[in-house]
Amino acid sequence: MKAYGHLSEEIETEENFAAAEYYASRRKKRRKEVQDFRNDPDSLKTLLHLYSTESYQTSEYTYKSINERGKIRFLSMLPYPDHVFHWAMLLKSEPILARALDGHSYASIPGRGQHLMVHTISNDIFNAGDKIQYFLNGDVSKMYASIPVRIPKAHIRRKIKDPRLLRHFDTVIESSIGTPMGTNDHGEDTGVPIGLKISTVIANMALCYFDHDVRRCFGIAENDVLMDFLAGQYVSEKFVSARNESDLKELSKGVQYLSEKFKGYVREGIKYYYRFMDNFVVLHEDKTFLHILLDWMALYLSSELRLTLNPKWQVGNLIDGLPIVGYRIFADGHIRVAKKNKIKAIRHIRKGFKLGLSQKEVRQHCSSYIGTIKHANSINLLRKYNMETKRLGAKIARKRSQCPFDMDVKLKRRFETILWHQGSGQEEDYLMELRDYEIQNSTKEFYDREKTQPKPCLVIRYLWLGKTLTYVDGDGKEMTIEQGKEYYSFTGSMILIDQAQQDFSKEDLPAQTVISVQTNKQNKKFYKFT
Repeated sequence: MKAYGHLSEEIETEENFAAAEYYASRRKKRRKEVQDFRNDPDSLKTLLHLYSTESYQTSEYTYKSINERGKIRFLSMLPYPDHVFHWAMLLKSEPILARALDGHSYASIPGRGQHLMVHTISNDIFNAGDKIQYFLNGDVSKMYASIPVRIPKAHIRRKIKDPRLLRHFDTVIESSIGTPMGTNDHGEDTGVPIGLKISTVIANMALCYFDHDVRRCFGIAENDVLMDFLAGQYVSEKFVSARNESDLKELSKGVQYLSEKFKGYVREGIKYYYRFMDNFVVLHEDKTFLHILLDWMALYLSSELRLTLNPKWQVGNLIDGLPIVGYRIFADGHIRVAKKNKIKAIRHIRKGFKLGLSQKEVRQHCSSYIGTIKHANSINLLRKYNMETKRLGAKIARKRSQCPFDMDVKLKRRFETILWHQGSGQEEDYLMELRDYEIQNSTKEFYDREKTQPKPCLVIRYLWLGKTLTYVDGDGKEMTIEQGKEYYSFTGSMILIDQAQQDFSKEDLPAQTVISVQTNKQNKKFYKFT
């Protein structure tokens, strides 16, 4: 595993600290402490000096309790300059630390939030079909207050070897020792403060290798004796938990069959695993295996990380729905808003109308609830209360999908998939018959920052003569390009647009061609009709 050094050279610059101040001040610019910091011309230089001389010390914490969805959260707060300092550290180090995280870890990671997790789980359930029937839903009890400080410090050192940056990380991590967030339950210093951006990165690092170990079933497949012992436990649990005809039919296949089945699960590893900070979800076809996996996870958390599994875990059937981050996902991939969130949304909408607010005003006051509902398959709920809106993203998506030809949107194919380049196969495998084309204004690319001068975009209509191609689109669906069928694609390639405008005309069509990927003298790629 590669560890990165010389990061302090990039961190201790005025540009980096200015960028850190920008990110730290988002949605806080009206606060007095933010304005005071900005009005002081030496504020950034002072923080830069503290970093360079390693004289930074975390300011004194202040504390606040909040009620978040029925749970009492104990927040630790720091003055604004500390947040800027933390952001300066993270701008260069967070992308590196994020590489150690599992691909299905979602909380507090840029571009990977709760809605992406919900839709990913939904797509996986839909695509897996009958292969997934059960879920394991659990979380770590009081994780932030229980994390031993040695764990994230050790994990961060596996990715970063810059000594100055590591000492600053140690200062931040150890700052909770002796505070209400720091405990000594296990005979060692524990606790990470809740409420800081850097704390979420530290907490993710504390569990990142737990994720990888869950994926490979904690390496049990490497120990034949342990594997045989656990296989016997699995068979025993199968006999005890048999309830219906399908269970009895499974048992009738014999002990050897059940034992090999368990070993197959272990060797295969955990494919459907997701974590949202301290909350984790596992999807599997075997309920008994999930119960055994839960025991392993609880043992690993206790022995390796000194953390405790929340006793309110759940192993259930997807038919009843998987409750996760305010939603419930069912066996067909259908997403519904959690009942309590739905009730809150309806109450707020009705209350707004009773107070005499207009439809627009109600929509503004309930925007957070409406935004939650929009990410579920609950469009009829919004229509019932006339809260459905056409968001800008949806308008752009529809605009992008418009085709100048009389063709269905389902015939749109990704342009990059139909390109031929050295190493992708025979050139004839990517042969097409170009039948029509149009040059439009792009909806994505512009010449100016104000987005008033759009760049040209080429839309091509073609009959595919090459081999059948497959790819996965942005929604996770498998798409095919079959020989003998018509499709259309978009591209902003200036070379292709120039060829369409100058080298040939529509009177020359239909004509056979291949769009090839080539390189110029500067080794930059470009596309060309050949």
